[in-house]
Amino acid sequence: MHPIIFLLISFFGCNTSMSNKSTFDSKIEPPSTFITTSKEYQSVPITPNSIILGYVIDGYMPSDKQFKNLTHIAISFLKAANTKGDVEMTSGWENIDEVVASAHRNNVKVLISFGGGGIRVTSRLMGVKTNRQNLINNIIKFMKTHNLDGFDCDWEPSWLDDKAEMESINNAITHHYIKFIKELREAIDQEFGKGSKSFSAAVLNKNSIWYSDKKQIAHFPKNGWWHYLDWVSLMNYDNDLGSKHSTYESVFGESGSVAHWMEFGVPKSKIVTGIPFYARAGWGEEWLFYKDIRNLEAEISDTTDFILHNKNKSGLKEYGFNNKATVAKKVNKMKKMDLPGIMFWQLAGDLPVDSENSLLRVISAELGYKKDGSR
Repeated sequence: MHPIIFLLISFFGCNTSMSNKSTFDSKIEPPSTFITTSKEYQSVPITPNSIILGYVIDGYMPSDKQFKNLTHIAISFLKAANTKGDVEMTSGWENIDEVVASAHRNNVKVLISFGGGGIRVTSRLMGVKTNRQNLINNIIKFMKTHNLDGFDCDWEPSWLDDKAEMESINNAITHHYIKFIKELREAIDQEFGKGSKSFSAAVLNKNSIWYSDKKQIAHFPKNGWWHYLDWVSLMNYDNDLGSKHSTYESVFGESGSVAHWMEFGVPKSKIVTGIPFYARAGWGEEWLFYKDIRNLEAEISDTTDFILHNKNKSGLKEYGFNNKATVAKKVNKMKKMDLPGIMFWQLAGDLPVDSENSLLRVISAELGYKKDGSR
């Protein structure tokens, strides 16, 4: 064979091989069939009643007094910038290092929360191994760069007008969630050492999404993904509207969220319950911060969990929330069950801790925290 022909064949053959490899690497993997148990992985146990976790967004800097009544904050959100696994923060977090430093000065741990309800996580990102591994590597790098204490996976189902697209995107959870959770847990342990960084996840009040009035799908699979997590935070809000929003029964009732997830397989030793620091009347912008309600209704009873309000001249509607009595009742039930703790969305919705009507103050007092943050 002529040397030039041999070189041409070798060159194009090599390129063809590389092209095939690229095509193979970018192929979406089949749905996971892997099922794990506690024998596969055991996380470090969490002390009961030890977590008070507040979510913060848009660069919110908690006050020192708020920090004194918290154990953790979750900075929200880190998101995938593209399907290749590059990452970026949502707007407002130019001060992330200042917030982390302030938290650490107050002995509060800082988690980075990934995803959020407005972020679409696709199979092209999570179902392609090279993309998923790139995402995991970038998360580890981000945690190291910003001196973070843990990772909180808030990969949620997405709501879209196109129901077929909605189902396709949300099935990425069903098919690939455990792959991401397992591989990220292994990467965190390898990089930082087991137990050095926390790894948690936020999930829906219950595991069900309606695609129409006749079609309902559960997306989080029963394959043991929770074994790789230190705790699972239940988003016990946005489950209903008006006076039915985030009631005590919807969380702790016989058919409530806690019972649902325990029956699902998540042990109670890993269940952190959620409290809204806001009211909801409808979807979209039909919500109010708790502090706004207290300003609108200065004389409202501590046991009243809804108000009638006409927001932006949209009509008089029922805004349901958790007032002091309901928050105290939820925290006390959590204590009796020896759950790991409480989380809430979001810290900016509360009154200053100095206020006798502050919900964080109620949570802290019910859990036995003193003003200096000790117990």
